[in-house]
Amino acid sequence: MSATRKAAVHTTARTSAHTAPDTGRQPVKVSIVVPTHDTGETVLTGLRSFLAQSMPRSEFEIIYVDDESSDDTVALLEAEIARQDAQETARVLRIDHSGWPGRPRNVGTDAARGEFVHYVDDDDWLAPEALERTYARARETSADIVIGRMAGHGRQAPRALFEQPMASCDLREDTTLLASMTVHKLFRTDFLRAHGLRFPEGRVRLEDHMFTLRAFLLTDRVATVHDYTCYHWVRHADGKHNVSYERIDPAPYIDSVRKVLAILDAPDTHVPAGRHRNRLTAKWYGKKALERIAGRRLLDQPAERRAAWFEAVGALAAELPEEADTALPTRLRVVAALARHGDLALAEEQAAFETGVVQRPRVESTRSQGAALRMRCTSSLVRERGRGRTAAPLVFLRPDERRLRLCLPPRVADVETAAEVADFAKAVRRSNVRGQLRHREGGTVLSVPTTWQVAEVPAERAAADSGPYSRLHNLCAKAAARLRGRTGEPDARTLRYTAEFTLDPATADHGAPLAPGTWDVHFQLGVGGWRTSKPLRGHTLRVPDDAASAPPPGKRTPHGRRELESAAAS
Repeated sequence: MSATRKAAVHTTARTSAHTAPDTGRQPVKVSIVVPTHDTGETVLTGLRSFLAQSMPRSEFEIIYVDDESSDDTVALLEAEIARQDAQETARVLRIDHSGWPGRPRNVGTDAARGEFVHYVDDDDWLAPEALERTYARARETSADIVIGRMAGHGRQAPRALFEQPMASCDLREDTTLLASMTVHKLFRTDFLRAHGLRFPEGRVRLEDHMFTLRAFLLTDRVATVHDYTCYHWVRHADGKHNVSYERIDPAPYIDSVRKVLAILDAPDTHVPAGRHRNRLTAKWYGKKALERIAGRRLLDQPAERRAAWFEAVGALAAELPEEADTALPTRLRVVAALARHGDLALAEEQAAFETGVVQRPRVESTRSQGAALRMRCTSSLVRERGRGRTAAPLVFLRPDERRLRLCLPPRVADVETAAEVADFAKAVRRSNVRGQLRHREGGTVLSVPTTWQVAEVPAERAAADSGPYSRLHNLCAKAAARLRGRTGEPDARTLRYTAEFTLDPATADHGAPLAPGTWDVHFQLGVGGWRTSKPLRGHTLRVPDDAASAPPPGKRTPHGRRELESAAAS
């Protein structure tokens, strides 16, 4: 850590009392800041969750900043605030229309009296103990930022960040925080003001990433609440309530990616060149740029927009040093090579090849262990084809002991730079394999400790062993023969993963019992940039909604075992 940054952090730590704006009101522990615009009745879900917090209302405030709604959003808020007699806790500020959440959040932050500010979107909500737990965690760890465990509704929330307790993560040394770049967090107000942390105003894409990246790089004190779901993150199927779901123009969007990356060069947030800088760059270069010209993200666009996206991403690729590609997952390294090569037709061919790459897990065995269930599963990467979803295994070549090359489409493989980066050997060793539990009612996703191994299986044998897949044997045999004829490398392989994990309702939530409801069992497989989580159909945990029957942590009861077994057998 630089001397300048140490001094800044020390100044923040030295602050013993938060000074609220001169509003005539007493300081509070937390200010919830919510930007609104034409949200409608959906806005009441969040408001009611705030007013139902376990933290006393006198200890927090709710600040809605309405960006000149044209509907009844403000009237709905004011009526509910009055109905719940919450005028001392909640207020609505009105501003001229800015068209984006940045300015409303800045206005709310300026008005905040809280020792901490918690940003919430207008259609999201908080669990009952969210403020109490995040605030307590901040005081316990002296954190400048606290991230509460999230659940996604219609969208995928970060998970890996909450698998272990975290008290003082530092983005300058660790990439764990890259899993959560939205602003739905608790921020120490004096930290925000000391560093002049503001949201870009106007119609700026990735404005929350710009804010959060700067914040993460300005402190080494970021903590999590990993064992309680605090934040419920919503995406509506109709695409309403969020301006960022509007049609995206490629060139301005990629300019926003450039602005995010420029933060890595700013005087107070500079990250020196090297491996860690490349890993940070890959977050936006890969996920926000290259993914736009890969798979369905490219093919689902009309021809004109495909060309516009390819041109915009290609321009960014040309500006970055080639060493920036080294931190990308393997499949995106291939996409980056094609972006630099500049041939849209080849990118479309690779995108068509990637489309349909999934895993197909299968439960091999289950056995009871007291109140728990031990599961053994296998899975392979396959390519589904057509409406009948005929599948063929994803094929790799093993030219020698060190390399395991993905078998690319022939014309793509002829691009030397693409073929060179298609080595999956290291990616396979670093595969992400885990059993998961997904709460059907609440959205929480929990990973369970998993042991796994991967085996390389000759392509022809993999096809012969896969009886349920129609035409699989012939497809694999033809693919292997074609590879032999074209490359002279007869060793065509597929990958087969075997994993085991234990499900125990009494301890599955970080040593605590699972919440009541239905928990679906999933199997997640990630390798080289492909990551999918598939349900293990017929295997479900049903936890009764009865506190008296719920076993305490560490206790296993016959009742819990019966629930697990009956659901798994259904």
